[in-house]
Amino acid sequence: MNDFNIYLTFDIDQDFNPSSADYYNRSRADFKSFQNGFLSLIDKLREIPFSVFLRADRQIKSIYGSYEYLLENNQEIIREIIYANGEINWHAHLYKVNNEKWVQIKNDNELVESFLTDHQAVKNIKEINTNIVRIGECVMSNSLMQAINGAGITIDSSALPGRKRNDSEKEFNWELTSNLFYNPSIKDYRISADICYDVTEVPMSTLLMKTSYDKSPIKRYFNLSFKPDVLFQKFSEYVEAHSDLVIITHPFEVLSSGRHELISYDMKTFENNILTLKEQVIAHGKRPVFKKMSEIISP
Repeated sequence: MNDFNIYLTFDIDQDFNPSSADYYNRSRADFKSFQNGFLSLIDKLREIPFSVFLRADRQIKSIYGSYEYLLENNQEIIREIIYANGEINWHAHLYKVNNEKWVQIKNDNELVESFLTDHQAVKNIKEINTNIVRIGECVMSNSLMQAINGAGITIDSSALPGRKRNDSEKEFNWELTSNLFYNPSIKDYRISADICYDVTEVPMSTLLMKTSYDKSPIKRYFNLSFKPDVLFQKFSEYVEAHSDLVIITHPFEVLSSGRHELISYDMKTFENNILTLKEQVIAHGKRPVFKKMSEIISP
């Protein structure tokens, strides 16, 4: 029986609410779901290994006075993450202030400067493994990938395979990227090549899904908060073709309240999705093996 490796990851992002009119209000930077409910979410994992990507960046420093804000004010949660077979990796949102609002940086030089400034501040924080990073909102460029590699980071997990956006709110392009792990080409971060960086790109796994508001199926990351009738539409095909699944879930999608055609806002759905995931992998003759991101590259 072949192993099917499952990397269950959580991004500790602010509490966005897709049901609200100001969903993209990045300036709020409120983490109540993590602070008030993440212990209960960990409890539901029942010793399954998991990886946490914890925010530590310029915005956190500016608003709360310290890059270590989420560490310093949530010590019980931090201890429980490690005790419960989890790990803490680095999550950075590369934002700047524009007209008193926090917005995504789109200029390449500013992106690199922001990343390097944050990395310099965060790399010596012992609780965060800065060898593994995920850049918020899937932001990437050739120059930024070069900076990530130059910083000695071993794993980047920012890719959203098959997707791109370029509008007033977001800009990213992973259109050419597959779900396979790879070493990025020095000429095009989205693909592998003979001449490549040492850093390993570990994409967030995307599958075709269709909700009631979609005209046609689109690629979405595999998220345990999603309603199962959408989440598992093409999962059988994915299991047949792959041996790794990188899951991403945000605490507020499980722990807060809301109404949405895709996000369940429900702990029971989260639990049941894990069970269904394991059952379907086994049904395809593979063994589900949960791992932490750090296990991808062993010393």
